[in-house]
Amino acid sequence: MALTWIEISKSALLNNIAEYRRIVGRVKLMAIVKSNAYGHGIDTTAEVINENIDWFGVVNGAEAIHLRDLGINKPILVLSYYDEDLILELIRKNISLAVYDTAMVNKIDSAARKLNTKARIHLKVDTGTTRLGVFPVDLVALTEEVKKRSNLELEGLFSHLSSSEDNEEYTNLQLNKFQEVVRNLEQEGYRIPLKHIACTASATAFIESRFDLIRLGIGLYGLPSYKASTRSKIKKPNLIPALSWKAKIIQVKKVPKGTYVGYGCTYKTKRQSLIAVLPVGYFEGYDRKLSNSGEVLVSGKKCPVIGRVCMNLLMVDVTKVKDVKVYEEAVLVGKQGQNSMTADDLAKKIGTINYEVVARINPNIQRILTQ
Repeated sequence: MALTWIEISKSALLNNIAEYRRIVGRVKLMAIVKSNAYGHGIDTTAEVINENIDWFGVVNGAEAIHLRDLGINKPILVLSYYDEDLILELIRKNISLAVYDTAMVNKIDSAARKLNTKARIHLKVDTGTTRLGVFPVDLVALTEEVKKRSNLELEGLFSHLSSSEDNEEYTNLQLNKFQEVVRNLEQEGYRIPLKHIACTASATAFIESRFDLIRLGIGLYGLPSYKASTRSKIKKPNLIPALSWKAKIIQVKKVPKGTYVGYGCTYKTKRQSLIAVLPVGYFEGYDRKLSNSGEVLVSGKKCPVIGRVCMNLLMVDVTKVKDVKVYEEAVLVGKQGQNSMTADDLAKKIGTINYEVVARINPNIQRILTQ
């Protein structure tokens, strides 16, 4: 019997895809399943959505190969990086690769010639995130290098928006740069089948960002991203969070008033209290900053985390809950009764974003698919 587990809702994933299809229309949809599908489980997520999306996006070569080995047949783009030793296998498995310098062009071309095939590549241009990507001023020259090589197929051009959730002015600046580099390449006679820059947030709020394809990340999982839009007429998707995190209570104990709880004596009971112990800690991905501030649902009631979150355990005050029993189910993220605890609730308490809350859940915890 698993004492802590993650439930992933199939209907929620499919609902969220349908909502973005409704909003963006015929634009192709790339599901971003990097980093264990933002903590949701790459295997479970990919198999559920495979027939409902057009592309998969991953962060590295190993993730792309893993998807192919699962039997995923849709186009896959490695968005960021890949080990040189994997290039042959990536090309052999028909996986598209991001490229942002001449050295990468040469290595991919050499591998494709060995296989007597063409490698598909997407040029990545840095429009202002100042992360991976070729600068716009160098893009035409890099594109010319690609076109010189008969074993390379220029399949796409893309960039990444840095602030589409909260900075409309800077987002417009990046979009203008991207539009300009597209025009420059087209004027030089280059045809690029797939141009993409839109993430979850910009696909919703900036119609002009959609181009040929949108990269659906956090929205796929039903979590909000566009939190500060000033655009009043944008369509907003009706999202359903796909992830719930649950655990079994492994001990219940009564303690007198004045009892210290956990490491460092950071919490002292103010009354006779009933304490439940859960088999979850910061190793499992429950942030230590939730010590004395987090809440867990037990019997549908919000119960405070007391004392420091341990490596593999945490303590919860369940005094106000009647008849709490060992092996009763507690909810760390999700709904129980009329109450809920969301990834955003946890993120606000620890000063981060919902992405981090779900992505840091230990991948060894079992993911269970539910309807």
